[in-house]
Amino acid sequence: MNNPRPIQKLPQDTARKIAAGEVIDRPAAIVRELMDNAIDANAKYITVEIEEGGIAKIRVRDDGFGMTKNDLAACAYPHATSKIVTDQDLLELNTLGFRGEALASIAAVSRLEITSIRQGEIAHKLEAFGTTEHKVVPTQWNKGTVVESTQLFENFPARRVFLKKPQAEAKLCKQSFIEKAMPWTSVGFKFIQDGKVKFDFQPDETKAERFVHALELSEPVNFFHEVSFQDKAQGFEFTLVLGNAEIRRSDKRNIYIFVNGRRIWEYGLIQAIEYGGQGYFPNGTYPVAALFLNVDSKLVDFNIHPAKKEVRFKDLSPIHHAISTATRNFYKDSSIAELVKGASALSDETPSFSESFSETEDFFKKPEKNAFQSGFSDKPARSFSDSFKAYQPQAFQEKFHAERTYKPSYEVSTHSNYSAEHSAPDNKPAVYSENMNYAALSVEDYAPEYEENSFHYYGTALGVFMLVEMNNALYFIDQHAAHERILFNQFMKSIGSKQKLLFPYIIETESEADDEYLESIKDELEKAGFELKNDGGGTWQIESVCTKWSGTEEDLKKDLLEKRIAPNELIRSIAARASCRAAVKDGTILDSKTAEALAKEALQLEDKHCPHGRPILTAISKEQFFNMVRRTE
Repeated sequence: MNNPRPIQKLPQDTARKIAAGEVIDRPAAIVRELMDNAIDANAKYITVEIEEGGIAKIRVRDDGFGMTKNDLAACAYPHATSKIVTDQDLLELNTLGFRGEALASIAAVSRLEITSIRQGEIAHKLEAFGTTEHKVVPTQWNKGTVVESTQLFENFPARRVFLKKPQAEAKLCKQSFIEKAMPWTSVGFKFIQDGKVKFDFQPDETKAERFVHALELSEPVNFFHEVSFQDKAQGFEFTLVLGNAEIRRSDKRNIYIFVNGRRIWEYGLIQAIEYGGQGYFPNGTYPVAALFLNVDSKLVDFNIHPAKKEVRFKDLSPIHHAISTATRNFYKDSSIAELVKGASALSDETPSFSESFSETEDFFKKPEKNAFQSGFSDKPARSFSDSFKAYQPQAFQEKFHAERTYKPSYEVSTHSNYSAEHSAPDNKPAVYSENMNYAALSVEDYAPEYEENSFHYYGTALGVFMLVEMNNALYFIDQHAAHERILFNQFMKSIGSKQKLLFPYIIETESEADDEYLESIKDELEKAGFELKNDGGGTWQIESVCTKWSGTEEDLKKDLLEKRIAPNELIRSIAARASCRAAVKDGTILDSKTAEALAKEALQLEDKHCPHGRPILTAISKEQFFNMVRRTE
């Protein structure tokens, strides 16, 4: 139990550290606040440097209008600001910063040094640390301001122990940098980490260019488009950067929302983009997009969160409607344009599909008999009106791949990303009848023997199921699950074979527990073809991978560390995830020969379940169909 104590005023040093903790919780917060100040100073070029994840040093330099001697003397005290004077100014904010807390908070938890010059005056330098008296002395400087923060939480060990490893803190600093640089395309930005230039954005890029460069997307800039809208009566305008419909992700992390130059977390605006894209993305996938919204400062309140990551709108409904409508119209117009383009291609040339999809674009090496592994397109399936009956998907997809030669880096859809614990469902799909329940046959009930003579492929239904008649039954084969099982089998057969990487993958762990886990699975991975090398300091090099594994550096990190699977189950898990990434997706259009080859191989599989336990097919017999319609032979 707590004993009663008298209420007393906290010492100034303790009070300032507590207050600073609301604003500065880690190095990334310092990067955020100092970049805000640099942008507010009308800088045209801003350089951010960090060392040891920003814990040892953060240095932000800009070429803005700088500060006078008097400004420097006052700037690092609590609630000292040039951006507002009265509480009424909070209703008309036109700057990123306004509270006057940032520099005081940084000085309370680190050693702060600021050098600045106002044009036509003498340069001065400020030194501030904790509650000690601030020093301002003349110095040499040419233009703008440079702010340096060193030894973060040196005087606050209770907070320092909660910092992550330098590599993890550096990633958070990098993310803060990206979020500030993305909306301010008129400004140039450079990010330097431990002496290495990681980003160098040139001023006056388009929003689409900055978006693609900042997120380091693998898709080219010309696959992204800007959609602008303005409503002066309602007091807002926005620019949407939207990727083509074939560019999709399995989560919403690549949907960015910016309001008046700040990245915020606003579910309603993410939802507006999501609603606008409905019908153009397969189940569980989302667009890659960014919203740059400018709202009359009288209609939005940023003074509700210390880091300004949340915002309160006076009326969000007209903004929500405009965004969802603009998004929907973009995808509608672009899909019609692609349709017309594909239809016109029928009268021109029909290049070979398999030739247009080069061997280097395959996820896995292609066995000679498995034609389906290379003959698919990532264009989502769509239904069109009867006026377009002449449209042929195969010709359209051939033209699509002939004109777009980049390799997409699509993520796995959540529709097919089942956890290893999930097994085949207990309840089988049922068909309603008044008197009887005629259930479709699952793979557990009906293990078909493949017969070439009775095999007949009819086509694809609902964007995912291949329809096959064989042995007096109609089979519904899940194209993703079937392809996933086939690739999984190939992966498991290739265990032990390895391919050397031209440039080793670098994995940076976030904790000592990650390092210990990688050390524990190292031998098991080497048996499978993965060579790991511990460089120390939380850095690991992957010098070779199993020949059938495919993915990015980030994919491999997730495969290894996301679930920390026991060594004896690890290789199977990696194989399952790699196969899921590489398998043909729901909604992908397959030409008839490719689909037929996939269906035949699926029916000949010994284990007719995907690696996650789902059955790859179900079937309805002729007798069941007859019973459903009460027909007799």
